[in-house]
Amino acid sequence: MEGNPSLRKVGALRSGSRLLTAALLIGSAAVGAQGTAGSGPIANCIECHGSDGIGTEPDIPHLNGMPEHLLTTMMEAFRDGKRPLKVRVHREIPAGDVAPIARHYALQKAARPKSSTTPELVARGESLYLKRCADCHLDNGRDSDKEAPLTAAQSLSYLVAQTLAYKTGERKFPYLMDGAYRDLSNEDLTAIAHFFAAQDQVAPQQGRRRRR
Repeated sequence: MEGNPSLRKVGALRSGSRLLTAALLIGSAAVGAQGTAGSGPIANCIECHGSDGIGTEPDIPHLNGMPEHLLTTMMEAFRDGKRPLKVRVHREIPAGDVAPIARHYALQKAARPKSSTTPELVARGESLYLKRCADCHLDNGRDSDKEAPLTAAQSLSYLVAQTLAYKTGERKFPYLMDGAYRDLSNEDLTAIAHFFAAQDQVAPQQGRRRRR
């Protein structure tokens, strides 16, 4: 082949073809990976919650690591009109997409960004948490009982808004929560939000509280 120009040309064409095929395969893999994150059931979710479950704005909740059944309950409440809508797409989630979306975000492990909190409010919030919230929001909000959402390391802006929404009547109290709210001021509720926002999403192994 070394002395035959025609054979050299054929070899070059074959080599070029192999390189082109490899490039196309790499390109297809990249498109496939993007498609997984940006299409399918979560396609309408990623603008606000990202593919990793981290809220893209301060007033948008982080969904990563939330228990699958809690996410399912939340989405079904939006679909059924039992929870007030901020975004129309919540009502339009196809019934068949609820389970895949819940499963996807429950499996995400990205670290939640820490909100800027006020130490005095965190300390005040901890005292109130132990008296009013600890029975349902276990382990400083990292675990739950009675269908309570996981609140540790949640966005502070979101926590404050949602905490006050119960008091204004915008959201209905779930089981036992009305009693926990009794006599708490807006400042008390804001302090509890600061406490939850200041927590690490995953507790250190040392000193981790057991589920009750």
